[in-house]
Amino acid sequence: MNLATGCIVEFSAKGSRPETGVILSAAGGSVRLLLLNGKETSIPDKKVLHVTSRAVTGVADRETCRQNLIKADQRRNQTEAGIDLAELHSLLVEEIRPYSLKELTGFLFAPDDDDAAAALLRRLSDDRLYFKNKADTWHPLSSDELKTALEQQNRKEQVEREEAMLVEHLKKLGDRSSAGDFPVEHLNDLKNLVACGEEAKISKRLAAALDKAGLSDPRRLFQALVSAGILDADENLAIIKYRLPVEFSADLIAEADNLCLVDISSLSRSDLTGLKTWAIDTPGSKDRDDAFSFVRHTDGGCSLWVHVADPAELILPGSPLDKEAARRGSSVYMPDKRIHMLPTGISENFLSLSEGCERLALTFKLDFSAAGNLEHLQISESLIRIERALDYDTADGLLASEPWLAEAVKFAEVLKKQREAAGAMMFPRQPELSVKVVDGEILVERRNRDDLTQGMIAEFMIWANHAAAEWCRKHAVPCLYRVQEGEPVDMPPVEEFDPVAFFSVLRTLRKTVVNSVPGRHSSLGLASYTQITSPLRRYSDLLLHRQIKAAINGRPPVYSQSELDQTMMIADTAVIRADEIMRDRERYFLLKYLKQQQKSAELLYDGVVVDTSMTEVTFYVDFLCSFRHCRRPNFDVTPGQKVIVKVNQIDLFDGIIRFDLRQP
Repeated sequence: MNLATGCIVEFSAKGSRPETGVILSAAGGSVRLLLLNGKETSIPDKKVLHVTSRAVTGVADRETCRQNLIKADQRRNQTEAGIDLAELHSLLVEEIRPYSLKELTGFLFAPDDDDAAAALLRRLSDDRLYFKNKADTWHPLSSDELKTALEQQNRKEQVEREEAMLVEHLKKLGDRSSAGDFPVEHLNDLKNLVACGEEAKISKRLAAALDKAGLSDPRRLFQALVSAGILDADENLAIIKYRLPVEFSADLIAEADNLCLVDISSLSRSDLTGLKTWAIDTPGSKDRDDAFSFVRHTDGGCSLWVHVADPAELILPGSPLDKEAARRGSSVYMPDKRIHMLPTGISENFLSLSEGCERLALTFKLDFSAAGNLEHLQISESLIRIERALDYDTADGLLASEPWLAEAVKFAEVLKKQREAAGAMMFPRQPELSVKVVDGEILVERRNRDDLTQGMIAEFMIWANHAAAEWCRKHAVPCLYRVQEGEPVDMPPVEEFDPVAFFSVLRTLRKTVVNSVPGRHSSLGLASYTQITSPLRRYSDLLLHRQIKAAINGRPPVYSQSELDQTMMIADTAVIRADEIMRDRERYFLLKYLKQQQKSAELLYDGVVVDTSMTEVTFYVDFLCSFRHCRRPNFDVTPGQKVIVKVNQIDLFDGIIRFDLRQP
């Protein structure tokens, strides 16, 4: 290879396409070149791919040399544009052998045309479809190889066109007028990316397109999807994240509708329609699954009937409705939406304990002494009639005019003291915050969970659950017991909720666990406990209804203990998911409500410090009815100290709220 000064070379650079330069000098295996941009570089001589047969320019005048190089480069580019490799390949495909660059050039140009040879080298380097390069020679692909290569190239070009089109669609995503043109097959992936962030599994192709379109950040993508009308500004991303089933299939609705045709009066059940029976629940509740009756006896004792809706009578194990209920695990109650475990035809109508209706129930009759001791339990499949179905506020307003209801509230206090004597943690609990969305307006209010009829219903349900647990233990019925270990905690007598004392107790409480063996529920002060009072809303309660109904009818249990445990493992996963969705949704609308308030005024709330560390402070916010934390302020704080809580930052997308503390 003649590496003389003034020769023009093609050499391998960073890319696949050769670059060009003029030799200024060559020695010791290194070549010094002048490049098109007027700069110099040195390369190993093994990188030279082609060199002119003779010097074609002087190098003394660098600018003249560079201009000559530019002209040569232009000639080569023009020649390259006219080279048809497909035509050249067709000439040589019948004789598959290696060809030198000079030999190939001779088929199209004069053999000694240096510019033509360089132009062909460039073309071969750019388009490797027809010839393979091996050891400085070029091999034509066979017809079969070429066919395969063309197919691969066509597929690659199609993918590239689709990717380019996808990028354009993504760039226009925020334009509502063009949103309808977006490829449907990618919508679920985009929604999952918004909902799951880094946990979302999307194709590399879509990820690359999102990056090119500037939408790889889930927050920006969410804003674009909202602008396009694909997602709502208040979209429940948790439903997307956890793939929560929202609607029921037509087949499931049809199955539920068929069950609603059953003539319940024809069923053999205890007729308790003569009892005075009320159902009291939270405002707006339609899927009522518990009611009560109450009678005071002349000896001071009383009988309490807790009537629980009986879906187990109609929904058979293993049926499509049963499998769907197990998949859902529980109903999901959110400020703006309810997602039921069972179709509304059943949960809100046919089986719901609605006012003025006769309904199927599994009734737990608890007989108490005047001192509040549980003396006897009877469980029966019953037919009941609900005289009144109302919410807590309405029921509280009737206490003065309904002596029967007032007597029931009074007796609930007796039962509460009975548990307190047995070691239950009896102290005013923190109020609960109710967050609802009504006609687009966010409504936030505080409720006292221990007040009047709400506290009464809670107490009655606690005792019904306890009685059911004791009954299952006594009759060796496989059950799901709720066990909470721990020793009784001494609480100072207080009339009102005390954040510091309550937080101190919370830190000592152990987690309640589900167990096949009965055990004490420490904070409730009961020797055993289970949950059977919400079978329209919780799948575990429906399972236990089947167990109890089989036993009282002399049949073996529907589930062995191992089957019960296995079924509950599946259902509990869904319950945990549902609980997280409910918390997330309530937090979202609470933060949105606060953000709306923040537009008109600084958000300042009363608070009480409950705990401190070197860097953080935990405090109770009266308005939020919750414990929060923030960094330690620049003034001294101690538990029990009153503070002003300032809302600093609210991020709806990430669900974050940050606070600072101020002195009163």
